[in-house]
Amino acid sequence: MKRLFKYIFCMLIMSFGLLNLWNPHTAYAADDEDTIANGVFIDTVDISGMTVNEAKAAMKKHMEELRSKSFAVVVGDNTIITTMGELGYTYEPNNHIKHAIGLGKSGNLIKRYKDNKDIEHGKKVYPLTYTYDENKLRMIIEDGAEKYTVHPKNASFTRKNGKFQFIDHVLGRKMDVEPTFLAIKEKLNNWNRMDFVVHAAMVDLQPQFTKESLEQCTSILGEFTTEYKSSSEDRAANLANGARLINNAVLYPGEVFSSYDYLLPFSIDNGYYMAGSYNAGRIEQTIGGGACQVTTTLYNAALIAELDIVERSAHSMTVSYVDLAYDAAIAEGSKNFRFKNSTDMPILIEAFSEDRKITFRIWGHETRDTSNRVVKFENKVLSETQPPSKDKVTEDPTKPISYRKVTQSAKKGYEAELYKVVYENGVEISRELINRSNYKAEPAHVTIGTKRN
Repeated sequence: MKRLFKYIFCMLIMSFGLLNLWNPHTAYAADDEDTIANGVFIDTVDISGMTVNEAKAAMKKHMEELRSKSFAVVVGDNTIITTMGELGYTYEPNNHIKHAIGLGKSGNLIKRYKDNKDIEHGKKVYPLTYTYDENKLRMIIEDGAEKYTVHPKNASFTRKNGKFQFIDHVLGRKMDVEPTFLAIKEKLNNWNRMDFVVHAAMVDLQPQFTKESLEQCTSILGEFTTEYKSSSEDRAANLANGARLINNAVLYPGEVFSSYDYLLPFSIDNGYYMAGSYNAGRIEQTIGGGACQVTTTLYNAALIAELDIVERSAHSMTVSYVDLAYDAAIAEGSKNFRFKNSTDMPILIEAFSEDRKITFRIWGHETRDTSNRVVKFENKVLSETQPPSKDKVTEDPTKPISYRKVTQSAKKGYEAELYKVVYENGVEISRELINRSNYKAEPAHVTIGTKRN
């Protein structure tokens, strides 16, 4: 009985052993020193003979090399260079190294034998699935499209010798994002692990205003003239200089004209001379004296053109070349005259000075009903203040005591308003307050001599 029991026990042990040999799912437990069989690759990386840690390091190095690769997008005369790392390029998680270390070592005898024979006849390659962030790619392309856009240039125009001269528009260029994105994506999805170049799809950008559209802007929207017959030669030269500096200014719809931008600085180098201007209630000689008449004349032309007035200031005292509330002063650092092109088309400001007169014409596209609609401007005096009876006296020790000269006549003070009145078919349909102006009263300024014999 003992022999029979021992025989049966041995047979059971052999049976379990054979079952294990034939079990294809027999697990293999690798240790740190086990190496991968020859001829085994993950993607293009040969991991033959490596331990698990060595294979992991090799795959990390492989990924770093791939992420350091770059591609270039040519956008006109510019180039965008992007690394694969910037796109978040990587491979999907996998168990390839775990499988590779057990290749030819796990499973039953037949599976091991088959694995080893397969490797002998050809390499074993575990493929990788690569991914990248498409949103990052799109952002890079969109940012490049914005950065390297060549904006179109509108047509422009000038007036010379009484005739218009038109300057043609210039087309712009911009990257077409979607086809460029798809072209790069196609390259990335079939990437050969080499740097590559993609030429961006480009589209032309049309300007808002072409030469043909500007040829419609040849109507006088507003014109105004003031005289300076009694001005000194230097003041007359300042008015002529102001007209020269502003002449042929072009404003596109929505743009704001600032007198500061065109007339400043008030300096000799900018073509100005010393002439009289208001300062603290008196007339003083300053560089650029008379510039207020330039802005005043332009103000009235802009009113007639019915453009939006953005900023306007009255003089401290009345002026002789326009009625109350029709003036617009300029003083560096405190008073500016600005208006906006509130039409739908470009306007051109023509300015010239001749025969002791300064004229501004604003040219544009006339859309107003000029047959039945009439616009007038009317001022209204709200109050009048008499000048102080006591003169402002300045003593001159170089003149005899008999010397007395009125250097500045007395000026009345006023509060006045300006209204825009619109008539249609001879009937008033609106009355709009344009400005309220205050002018100070000022006594006469007298210089007397104090020198005694």
